[in-house]
Parts: sequence; C-alpha cells; structure tokens
Amino acid sequence: MTGMMADGQATKVDSIKVQSENDLFGYDSYTYLTWDDFEAVLTMVSRPVLVLFNKMKYAPLEIYHGICFVNPTLISLSTCKGKSNNIDDASRGLTDWLSSRKGNDIIFMPYNLGHWVLGVLDMKLDTCYYLDSMSSGNFNMQLKQIVDSAMVLYATQSGSNKRVKLNWVNVTCPVQPGSTECGYYMLRFMKEIVEVGIEVLVKDNVRI
Repeated sequence: MTGMMADGQATKVDSIKVQSENDLFGYDSYTYLTWDDFEAVLTMVSRPVLVLFNKMKYAPLEIYHGICFVNPTLISLSTCKGKSNNIDDASRGLTDWLSSRKGNDIIFMPYNLGHWVLGVLDMKLDTCYYLDSMSSGNFNMQLKQIVDSAMVLYATQSGSNKRVKLNWVNVTCPVQPGSTECGYYMLRFMKEIVEVGIEVLVKDNVRI
C-alpha cells in the first residue's frame, strides 16, 4: 500500500501523510514521509515495526499481553512540521496517554533527539529500563525528566496517594559500530524484548 502511495504522490509533493495501524499507539496516528525517507523506511524501519506489531497483535495473549507503544512524536522534543514539544508538553502528553491505555503495563518509549534510544517502562514495578546503542553510560536527562514528571502527574490524576519514584536501570546492550545505526538497534532491542520477555532487561543480556 505504501508503495502505491509513493508511486502516485511522492514526485508531486514534499511529503506524504501516512496513517499508522489503527491500534498501533492506541489512537489514530500519522507520520510524514519525504522522498528521501522512502528507501530507509521501506528497507530498514517499516517492515520490522510492522512485523513486530503483528506478532504482538495476533499472538496468544499470554505471550505478548501487556506490551504497548508510545508514539515517538508524543515525547520527543525534535521539531516536526513546524511544531516543537517542550518538556512540560511532552510530560502532559505522556500522562494523558498512560491514563487512556488499555491495561498495558510494559510500555515501549522510542525517543529521539538526534539519536534514537529506548525507554521501557514497567508500570507494575515503577521501573524504567534505558537502552542506548551508543553506550554513553548516562541516561538522557530530557527523557528521564519527561517520564519522571509524567508518572507523578499520572499518580495524582489517578487519585493515588502513592509517592512515585521511578527506579532507572541502564541496561547493558550491544554497541553500534558507526554513527547512523541507532534506529536499527532500537528496533532490534524491541524485537528481542517482545520475543524473550521483560526478564531479558533484568538480566542485562540484550542481544542483537
């Protein structure tokens, strides 16, 4: 379908608006692709994401139940289509998303600020696992501030008296060989977590 849209539209406009699967992020969502995006998206990104989502969607519930995705545009602070999120807006957006999710407790949060990293939020354990294929050894402080603030707001809106303090875990993971492979590594991290389970993060042995 994307190929047909590309044939008909890509040479006529600067970008193409593409709708995601209806329940990929829990609500109707769209992305914008430019002509330069297509080769990378079609060969490296779109297919793995779709395969991963379909495995979760159609597999037995006892295997993949509880895992869901946050749309990166909701929390990433990069400018898109002339708009730029700030930390407060991103925190409120994540809070609203947490409040409307359908009982999912393991949440994938792809995050980009010039480099893709992955946060995996375990709502039951109040723990956020952090995976960075650049292996900087430090958490991205903007992502940490967004998620920490969102959890406090979420607890308040839920009427909970619980004082939320997330435990952040920097997961040992493979290091990318160059400077451009971060998106691929992030997708592979998500794939292994889906296939093996959240326990792979606790053991610090994510493979690729």
